[in-house]
Amino acid sequence: MLTQLKENIVYPEPKKQNIIIEVNELNVYYKNNHAVKNVSLPIRERSITALIGPSGCGKSTFLRTINRMNDLIPGAKCQGEIMYDGINLLDKKIDVVALRKEIGMVFQKPNPFPKSIYENIAMPLKFAGIRGKKRLNDIVEESLYQAALLDEVKDRLSQSALSLSGGQQQRLCIARALALKPKVLLLDEPTSALDPVSSAKIEDLLLSLKKQVSLAVVTHNMQQAARIADQTAFFYEGEVVEYNDTSIMFTKPVYKKTEDYINGRFG
Repeated sequence: MLTQLKENIVYPEPKKQNIIIEVNELNVYYKNNHAVKNVSLPIRERSITALIGPSGCGKSTFLRTINRMNDLIPGAKCQGEIMYDGINLLDKKIDVVALRKEIGMVFQKPNPFPKSIYENIAMPLKFAGIRGKKRLNDIVEESLYQAALLDEVKDRLSQSALSLSGGQQQRLCIARALALKPKVLLLDEPTSALDPVSSAKIEDLLLSLKKQVSLAVVTHNMQQAARIADQTAFFYEGEVVEYNDTSIMFTKPVYKKTEDYINGRFG
């Protein structure tokens, strides 16, 4: 359903089966603030889509709308379509808890529970109805392995998650999201609070994860977007100015505003 895309957005020609989420004419309002304006954007299966743009341009709002996190904000209102598996995720009948199992989210600041490393992953599983010590142990181990954290914490799973470094806490949050076997993972500036070494580990992790899940990542770091993203969308004042394969956008952007932002002339 890419027939009604805005004329000023340059899209590649993705195969239909490669799109896992298709956003059509999305508008998001916070009372009188029109935060996201007529955004149409595909998120491809098993790839990394970077969302770039200056602060306050709507990219984090767009990301949070996909798994209905904006429902928690008083006065927020959404219009349009977010199509996933043939269903509009903005439908009020959607089971939001079930939705967030399939479309997980990781935030800018690591937010581990003030519990043990083990319980940070096991507790959401228990809430999801998963029982049996062996099964829980297996999923905890697998999730930590997927998040490239198992070797670092396997001998101290009973210790507080708050004893971990910032980078380890962020990977634990990713492991916690992965434990529920999501098909899509949304990440809102997952490395902005981390040192370069920890950021590099997160980037390597995301590149490995795209073999299993589809990822959309908000980032202010142009070098990071160029390193990890397959596609990039440039947001400005609530609109998508340009969307294309990252390799094309970062070398031959169509619009001067895109070129100026990527080259650091504003933002």
